[in-house]
Amino acid sequence: MPAILIFFHIWKLFQFKNSPELAFLLLFSLTYPLFWVLALGLNVDIHYFSSNVNDRLITKAFSAQGLFLVCIFLGMRDTTPVLISQYPCRNSSIIFWGCILAMIVSLVVAVSSIDGSIFQQSYDYEESSSSILFEYVLILIIIGYAYSGDKKLRQASLLFMSLMFVITPLYFGKRLPASMVAFAILLLFWRPKNLRAVALIFFIGFFMLSALAIYRVGESGQSMVNVLLNIGDHGAMRNNQGGVIYSSAAYMKLSEQGIFDLIFGLQSVVNTALSIFLPSSMVDKSAYINFAAMSYIPIPGNGGLPGVSFFVWGRVVAVVIMGFFLGWLMKRSRFDYLTSVYVSFLFFTFPRWMAYNVNIMFKAGVLLLVGWILVRLVVYASNRRKHKVSPI
Repeated sequence: MPAILIFFHIWKLFQFKNSPELAFLLLFSLTYPLFWVLALGLNVDIHYFSSNVNDRLITKAFSAQGLFLVCIFLGMRDTTPVLISQYPCRNSSIIFWGCILAMIVSLVVAVSSIDGSIFQQSYDYEESSSSILFEYVLILIIIGYAYSGDKKLRQASLLFMSLMFVITPLYFGKRLPASMVAFAILLLFWRPKNLRAVALIFFIGFFMLSALAIYRVGESGQSMVNVLLNIGDHGAMRNNQGGVIYSSAAYMKLSEQGIFDLIFGLQSVVNTALSIFLPSSMVDKSAYINFAAMSYIPIPGNGGLPGVSFFVWGRVVAVVIMGFFLGWLMKRSRFDYLTSVYVSFLFFTFPRWMAYNVNIMFKAGVLLLVGWILVRLVVYASNRRKHKVSPI
């Protein structure tokens, strides 16, 4: 199974080599079967909790993920998605500068809510506090870009503020939100022209994050290979790829044991929908599969592969439906601007939903669409009043 998945990723990479967004997603997704192969080849455990699962469960998890990816590309029907950066920008000084102001406020609030920088952390540091604003700022970035009017001052201002949401999370040791905003910057302001450029950027970024890990580990005598593959002193992979693979296998184990049965899956779907409009404290923990799993089996902070999450929701049927639905959205983004807005969000946030949990696709995604509708109403009202647009 890992060899088949690796071949599938490489095949699709060359088939869609002119689509940088798909190339980034495929390279990221490729790291998971690749890490499993490397773990087998180096004779190291995929995770320090790996005694709770086995190779059969890991194979089953990758099978669900492979089916999910196949359905996405079948739903696309050999077309490529179109992001908002490939559409003409709209022009509204009120909307744009409103987004910039909201980004400034969000940055101040986010920084004030976090204690401890990366200089005070070890590699296995457990973050006790975080700010969702580091991720939800992507909504402001998307809307701000869409209404920048292709004006250089506006785009330079948005680029500067976006960079602040890469640097600041990294300072606090939050690589995931930093990487999502970094992908937004790349795909909005500078879309790589070919697969070689995408691969170069991806591997430089991977190396830089690994270098950050070296600093956090300190002088522990680890080799570069151990750091790049995130192998701890106990001879097993730690979190990130290893943690995601282990967690996915753990979900499969709970499904086979009847704990994650169809009733749980339905509860998870319903509570995920409720979590869009309610705080997490007011919804059942089934909305977050990784938290629910912790009651039955030890798992790290990682979530799991999206194909496995959808398998928990409704077995193979849910995996197929969600794969085809996402593929259909990507195809429709070529013809519908609102769909392109949402698809852009998917490609900026795939480090989250491809490796942690799929909730961001629905919770933040719906908030983005609601925000977009409100913005359209503001623009409509402004146009009716014949509001004069600022030259900047």
